[in-house]
Amino acid sequence: MKTIKKPLLWGGLVGLLLSCSNIAEDERLIYVAPAEVGRAVLIEDFTGQRCVNCPNATEKIHELQELYGEDAVIPVAIHCGPFGFTGNKKYEGLKKDATQAYWDAFFDDSQGQPVAKFNRGAANDDYQNWSSVVAQEVQKTTNVSLNAECTYNEATRTASATVTTLGPIGEKVHLQLWLLEDNIEAMQLLPDGSVMTQYVHNHVLRDVINGTWGDELTFTDGTFSKNYDFTISENYKPENCSLVAFVYDETNGVRQVIKKKLTE
Repeated sequence: MKTIKKPLLWGGLVGLLLSCSNIAEDERLIYVAPAEVGRAVLIEDFTGQRCVNCPNATEKIHELQELYGEDAVIPVAIHCGPFGFTGNKKYEGLKKDATQAYWDAFFDDSQGQPVAKFNRGAANDDYQNWSSVVAQEVQKTTNVSLNAECTYNEATRTASATVTTLGPIGEKVHLQLWLLEDNIEAMQLLPDGSVMTQYVHNHVLRDVINGTWGDELTFTDGTFSKNYDFTISENYKPENCSLVAFVYDETNGVRQVIKKKLTE
């Protein structure tokens, strides 16, 4: 199958170093808004370990990543809802208060699972037509760029991420940061009703780094950069962790999203 990748171009930043010369202030570099580029697709997959159809939805998401590329399709498995599992003495649960908060904000327990939102658009609970949704989303463009640089201290299990946005943002726009983990072996109900105790869960939302709805950006045009320090739980494997950052607003949904490995 041919892979189609839409590059997420990082526009030139204002902070280019000036040489030590006597350049007049009116001749120095000024902010230039980035040109429109491809917008990646954030798939918020509201899933659960006790959801028998959720593995099928996971496979569909994997197919979409294979088709468009992992930089263009960025899924996040949000374990929550009536089929979420908080764990017991025998099995690890992936549902947390932080993930349940998103379910409570968008749905009630009459909503079936799996269900997904694509770039914070309308919810879709038919994973068989997710391909057509993503096909439309990948055609859209954005004039907002994102970049993230991550470092990790193995001795202290602390991480630092500097996230920078560039572009015309507008009002009531938020920057959200999440910590994800791949290759988690945990219980999962399968479509045939059986239980797999070592099912491999990927792109699982582990921690919300900067609050449920992120930080509100307070400028309308230009750059915003902020450093975030956080600790990686002893239960997580740093080599399997990634940072997802996205800019969104209620009118346009997700303006841009990126994913960066915590360790290289």
